[in-house]
Amino acid sequence: MKSLVIIPARWNSTRFPGKPLELIGEKPMIQHVWEKASRSNADEVWIATDDQRIFDCAKSFGAEVMMTTNCDTGTDRVIEVQQTLGSDIVVNVQGDEPFINPKDIDHVISLIKSNPTNTVATLKSDLIENEANDKNTVKIMSNHDSGSVIEFTRNNVNGKSWFKHIGIYGYSSNVLDKIAILYPTENAINKSLEQLTWMENEIEMVAGYTTYKSFGIDTPSDLERANNFLKSNK
Repeated sequence: MKSLVIIPARWNSTRFPGKPLELIGEKPMIQHVWEKASRSNADEVWIATDDQRIFDCAKSFGAEVMMTTNCDTGTDRVIEVQQTLGSDIVVNVQGDEPFINPKDIDHVISLIKSNPTNTVATLKSDLIENEANDKNTVKIMSNHDSGSVIEFTRNNVNGKSWFKHIGIYGYSSNVLDKIAILYPTENAINKSLEQLTWMENEIEMVAGYTTYKSFGIDTPSDLERANNFLKSNK
């Protein structure tokens, strides 16, 4: 089964415009994401963007990159690329996850190979520091044994049932085709969580567990944290 990683990247982020090209160390953030994804066992890795600046940057460090239309979500951008390239398994690695673990990408691919019919795979890890009370951190609750996802939230959470959601999704091609024709639900729009649309349309989600401590870049303070993290791990 052919596997394809697509990294959606847009310029006009509400909370942090232009963040894909912000430097972490000496490299733009999008390059860090691409390099991590390229170390996975996926057959191909592509960047998807609607911005010429991101496109040119991606080309400069040797990435495969495709221009898309002005999409509402990263998933819409992934769907456009998938419809052009075609693949049995597609993994959406968000463009603001510069510390994603390549082995976690492989984990998601294996989850889809085990659940190919009507499932979206994602990952969770333990909440640390102040993440339980950070509305920029998406939290996930799933069944302990099966990994079946019960709920997502941005709200403050308490208790051991909640985990941090890692910004990665895996789909079989037929599930991505189904997602492509869905309209966002009111709940998904209100909570800014597009995956709620899938769950509310009877698409199952399963969350694998990872001990790897990754974090996304949502704000300028996250970028500062990322640079400090990179310095301390040289």
